[in-house]
Amino acid sequence: MGRFGVIVLALAVAAGGVTLLLRRREAPAPTPPSSPAPLLADEFSGVELDSSRWVICSEGDFKEKAVDVREGRLRLRCGTVGTDDKTVKYLGVRSAAAYSLGPGTRVAADLDWNRQFNGCYLSAAIILAPAATGGNPLSGSDWVRIEYVGVPPGKNGRLMVVSRTAGRERYLFLEGWPEKNREGRPLAVQKAELVLKAGGGFEVVENGQPVYTCDEPVIGFKNAYLYLQMSSHSNYPPRELFFDNVRWN
Repeated sequence: MGRFGVIVLALAVAAGGVTLLLRRREAPAPTPPSSPAPLLADEFSGVELDSSRWVICSEGDFKEKAVDVREGRLRLRCGTVGTDDKTVKYLGVRSAAAYSLGPGTRVAADLDWNRQFNGCYLSAAIILAPAATGGNPLSGSDWVRIEYVGVPPGKNGRLMVVSRTAGRERYLFLEGWPEKNREGRPLAVQKAELVLKAGGGFEVVENGQPVYTCDEPVIGFKNAYLYLQMSSHSNYPPRELFFDNVRWN
């Protein structure tokens, strides 16, 4: 090998060494921060309701009732034919534990209205309340609820957002009812989410779109139980609703 070839080879080796040195000195790419694990997450993938996560709640008289897991969803079913006309019936579950609330907390669930042929006097609600009960949490003095209610003659429904603070109940959002939207709208699988803001306010998101914002300090409690609940008046055949993809972040 001539002198020129030796020089070329030496330069190539030196360049390779510099490249290798640079590669060794390159800082590793930063690992993106991982999202914190949800405080509560349930897709109801088991064959039975997880009793370590949920407690069944019931109030009122029923012809029949069921709270169970069907095909990967929480099923609430009740029939009220022949029951007391003076009472509203409540059936559902609450979280076994209370979870913390603060700015940025997100509580979400999918609610399947289940193509009700007659949804009159039927409701399905997501409720946050600081008190634990085996009955109806709406009897308590403090709570906030996102609720879908049937609109006569029964195939449509509407969204309601209601709060109670120190026993004072307020209807915050009714989709314009009764001045407008008296006929309601078709309900299917509604992906509902409540997002807390600083100062006790919150936002309601439905199917990815914000539908209501409350800037007032409505939520004064720092911890809450999650209730998933249906209600029905008397003299209705069995009706079913489903919940799924519950998350508390």
